[in-house]
Amino acid sequence: MKNHEKSETITKAIAANIEALAELLEDAMVSACEAQEAMSKNEQNQAIGGILDLDRKLEDALALYRAAVALHRKGGA
Repeated sequence: MKNHEKSETITKAIAANIEALAELLEDAMVSACEAQEAMSKNEQNQAIGGILDLDRKLEDALALYRAAVALHRKGGA
């Protein structure tokens, strides 16, 4: 693979990771806002139920972030 092709492949991979990261973080934000809304209505069980999977979402987001940064570093940019 030529350097230009390799660089283009890395750039596309970084873009895909960042897009997925943004989607995950947006989803996490929606969950948190819905939980906040539930708490404002004294619906604690609903609020907690709504954020129970945030740890997985945030771990996945961290993995995507780390992958994007690693690819950037590998690409020499």
